[in-house]
Amino acid sequence: MMLHPPRKYNYRMKTYSTLVLSPRDHQGFYKAAGDFIPEDLEKQASEHVNKERVNIIYPFYQYGTYPRYAPAEIQYYIPGSSIKGALPGIGTEKGKPSLMVDDIRVKSEDIQLYHLQKVQNISKEDTPIAVAEFFPNVAVEMLRADSEYSGELFYVVSKSNTKLKHEPELYFREADQATRTKLEQLVQRIKLRFDQVKKEEDQLILSELRKNVQAILNEPQADSSNNFLLILGGYKGLMLSAISIRDDYNSAVYLDKTKRLPHGLVQLTLEHSSV
Repeated sequence: MMLHPPRKYNYRMKTYSTLVLSPRDHQGFYKAAGDFIPEDLEKQASEHVNKERVNIIYPFYQYGTYPRYAPAEIQYYIPGSSIKGALPGIGTEKGKPSLMVDDIRVKSEDIQLYHLQKVQNISKEDTPIAVAEFFPNVAVEMLRADSEYSGELFYVVSKSNTKLKHEPELYFREADQATRTKLEQLVQRIKLRFDQVKKEEDQLILSELRKNVQAILNEPQADSSNNFLLILGGYKGLMLSAISIRDDYNSAVYLDKTKRLPHGLVQLTLEHSSV
């Protein structure tokens, strides 16, 4: 198959919420094994982490392996595949365009430890819903909200494909629309189950989650800009991983408790292209 030369694009990415990116085969750091002591957590722990209680640390993507938890020495990165994976329509069939996305190196000071926060029982009827820590003895490295990074991607298309020759925006626009639909699913589920939220604090958290998600949905859509809304990384739950035609499916919901948003919400801006 004959290909056009790869077309290079630069992009900027801004995190609306904390981003969880842990490799599937990651090795956690264990307190019992002497991989860290509570004092090692001092610089990386967010203000809500109970450092004395943490027994396991799940790391962010990093180059190389380390015998102890030493974040200042670690080179963190965002895998290019995590961005490519948010574009389900690209590179999946022979003859379709493909995308190559470089990894992005991440500063260690932008990585912090957080406890996972889960909305308990959001898929169950007539059961009290609560926001609670999920595995409170585990701390997870996440990229901070409001972090900004830039990267490069390369769009490759076959010479026989004339319609989609230079339009990677098409795939980002589809991913943007899918993200919005998934977020609307989340808003509707919270609205549907809100009467089951008993604690006043949890009612406030979920009300603000709905409000904040809706505010993002109200921002200009990709049709009128090169800004695309994507969900990256893990701890999304089924509701933010797939579009469902049913309302009664089971799904976990995790949230960035500080920002009152789901994890992994980013705005990606295609800035420039060169031949």
